Amino acid sequence: MEKTEYKKIELENNQTLVIFDASRKIGADAYVVILKAVIDIKIERQLFSDDPLSDFKYQDILATLGDSVTYEYHAERNFIMDHEKGAVFENLVKTFLDNLGQYVKNPKFPGKFVLKEYKDRTK
Repeated sequence: MEKTEYKKIELENNQTLVIFDASRKIGADAYVVILKAVIDIKIERQLFSDDPLSDFKYQDILATLGDSVTYEYHAERNFIMDHEKGAVFENLVKTFLDNLGQYVKNPKFPGKFVLKEYKDRTK
C-alpha cells in the first residue's frame, strides 16, 4: 500500500504520531480515502513510572515484544469522487484527532498500550 506522510505531531507524552494518506484510486475518478495513523513506541522503563514493573516483568516484556511496539489506527471511506478526496481526508484527520487524539497523547497511553500488547501476546 502506497502511503504519503501527511502530518507528524510530537505528542506531550514524548511520542510521535505520524498521519499518512494511504488513499488509492479505484476508478476513473473515484478513490478509497484511507487515513493511517502510526505511533512507534520505544519500550523504556520510564513508560511504567506510574505502575513500576519488576525487573523480571520488564525483561519479559522486552523478550516478548522486542524494544518497540507500533500503535496503528486505520480509517477509510469508499467511492469518494476525485474532487471530494481532499475534504474527505481532512475530515478523517479531524475526526481522529478530535476523538482518539486525546487518548494517544495521554501520558499513560504508551505504557498502557505496551502492557496491552504484552498481555495480548502472552495469552
